[in-house]
Amino acid sequence: MRCLAPLAVLAACASTQTDAPAWEGGDFEVTVTNGTDMCLGGAFEDALLPEDGVAVFEAPMELPGVIDLPWVHTVDFLDPFGESQVTFEVGEKGEEFMQALDGALASTEYDPVAAPGCFVDATVDYYLQIVDDNSLVGSAVLHLDSFDEDACPEPETELCDARFDLTWQRI
Repeated sequence: MRCLAPLAVLAACASTQTDAPAWEGGDFEVTVTNGTDMCLGGAFEDALLPEDGVAVFEAPMELPGVIDLPWVHTVDFLDPFGESQVTFEVGEKGEEFMQALDGALASTEYDPVAAPGCFVDATVDYYLQIVDDNSLVGSAVLHLDSFDEDACPEPETELCDARFDLTWQRI
């Protein structure tokens, strides 16, 4: 029996658990690097992104540190959609990932030039991966519904999503 006691001490000292990432939140500039409209044949890409396909969010996005999750916060999306309140949580793939799902966006006229009077309701999901202390990569998926059919283009699919690839850089 005395032989087992030292083994128990060694087993307790040989833990393989690692500490949670020390990643800290802060203010980040958000850049859209690509857009894919899976609904209106490119209309949302054209409406939300300049010709070079790169856009910067007007306002910085404040992000939580991993230790602060879950965290409720209001974030700005691309114009013309405005703000939504989301809850940042640890992502499904682990602590180096965050997600913020179901951010409701107010009914918005998405493109007053190409489709005047076309108002849509939308939600946005953010998926983020921590790259290093100062940057993240990920995406925002805009889920569109409640089209004002008289003024809006006809959606190509029943599920109407637009995906935007994003980068976050600490300010």
